[in-house]
Amino acid sequence: MSIHRVRRSALLASCGFSLMLPFALLAASPAAQASGSCWLSGPALNFGSVSGKGKTSYANWQVTCNQYGHAKTVNVALCPYATAGGLGLSNNRRQMVSYSSWPHSYLTYDLFYDPALTQRMDTQASLSTLKCTYKTFSVNENRKVFDLPIYGYVYAGQNVRAADYRNNNDTQVNLLYAFSQDRQPSAEEVLASQSGNQSSNSLGVTANYENSCSLLSASDLNFGQINDLSQAVTGAAAVALSCPLNTSWKVSLDQGMNYDGATRRMRKGADYIAYELYRDAQHSQLWNNSGASQGAGNNGAQNIRIYGKAGPSPAAVPAGEYRDTVTVTLTY
Repeated sequence: MSIHRVRRSALLASCGFSLMLPFALLAASPAAQASGSCWLSGPALNFGSVSGKGKTSYANWQVTCNQYGHAKTVNVALCPYATAGGLGLSNNRRQMVSYSSWPHSYLTYDLFYDPALTQRMDTQASLSTLKCTYKTFSVNENRKVFDLPIYGYVYAGQNVRAADYRNNNDTQVNLLYAFSQDRQPSAEEVLASQSGNQSSNSLGVTANYENSCSLLSASDLNFGQINDLSQAVTGAAAVALSCPLNTSWKVSLDQGMNYDGATRRMRKGADYIAYELYRDAQHSQLWNNSGASQGAGNNGAQNIRIYGKAGPSPAAVPAGEYRDTVTVTLTY
């Protein structure tokens, strides 16, 4: 554009005219814009089954645009954003709701322009967040359909009631657009023309939050240094789990890698130290596959204590580090 203006100025100067001001006005005039219309359509954004690990999904929307009477290539800028819907935002995140019980349960999610989830789709048209896609019409093209993928993410780390969630189908995808025969319209120009050049349609968002639990951690049970096995030594460990509200769970422990058919054992080479695991600090409730710890989820982390006891044993064993590995199984 700057080269064109310099050439025009040089030509006028050689003829003895001074028409720089009218030319500058022509360069900034919107007269070069082309007229046309666009509208949106697309499917619901369905996340399917979702757990506390979060999940991504996308919906491939389409923009249909008409353009007639153009004598050269027309550029079109397509700039979508999406409202928050009637549920509003929670900590600046969009929400889905389950009405299956009271109080209602909410699942947070968001919409993005890109599959890497780095460009969040704002709830209003803002110059700092609006992202535009640019397309073209050649002279012989009057109607074109463009893909407009919308990417979604259900945030990880949510422990909500297992249920079907939806956004009430009242989130609006709004499309701002502008046409130009000279260049790609800027986001500023698109925002300036939004009073006449926009289209919208409802976006439904759904998810089925699974009745899922997860083991968060399991600490080691360390009996420490044992000098005399003629006296019993004790220790404790913990398992952390997370389950949705009111989800029944059961934690079982297997017999370890060195079970002899009667007791668990820690091993060093060909030598063993017998021990057992219990559900209570009094060491009265043996913890094995037939005697599990049970409870119900509360939407947060729950710590389950494991109590261990080694000895007493009349047999002496060589000094060293004795180990065993026990598998923790969470059933829900």
